[in-house]
Amino acid sequence: MNAKKISDALNGVLADTYVLFTKTQNYHWNVVGPNFHSLHEMFEEQYTELFAAIDEIAEQIRQLGVASPGTMADFLRLASISEGDSSLSAGEMVADLVESHDRVIARVHACAHVADKEDDESTEDLMTRRLNAHRKTVWMLSATLGHPSPAQPAEPAALPAPEEPTAVPPRAKPAKSDRSTTASKSKKKAPKAMG
Repeated sequence: MNAKKISDALNGVLADTYVLFTKTQNYHWNVVGPNFHSLHEMFEEQYTELFAAIDEIAEQIRQLGVASPGTMADFLRLASISEGDSSLSAGEMVADLVESHDRVIARVHACAHVADKEDDESTEDLMTRRLNAHRKTVWMLSATLGHPSPAQPAEPAALPAPEEPTAVPPRAKPAKSDRSTTASKSKKKAPKAMG
């Protein structure tokens, strides 16, 4: 097992995760607009998850007997993503996070490949868990932009307006002839069994 190859790959994942953590926290603090509350809470959940991951990734590097990068200068030098821009609109923040998570996913994939080649099951397992976390986040952010699938590009600068509860008008009672017709139809056709 080549600890240097693995730790080099992990350093990139750690740097991206740290920069993504600070970007997500930045957006949590600075997001504004009609979707403020839901985005503020979602970003907090996401940066909290990333914070826990940072420690786990750094400790994985240390277990290989290599010093972990630990300064913001180190992280910015090693990262493949940029810091956050608090002047972005809410929609632009979400789109930026989708793009950033996609870049981290690519880095995690590369690290998992190195770990597999070097027979490091522990690092490979950690990268699998990180992939799942980032993919779930991309799905949630993409859905926030109105995209049913993360495969669609995340470009809109505006988010859909928050949904207002609508009053449902009372249903009119069917006429007697309607009821008898409905009853005879239900006798003729039984519902299909589910499952």
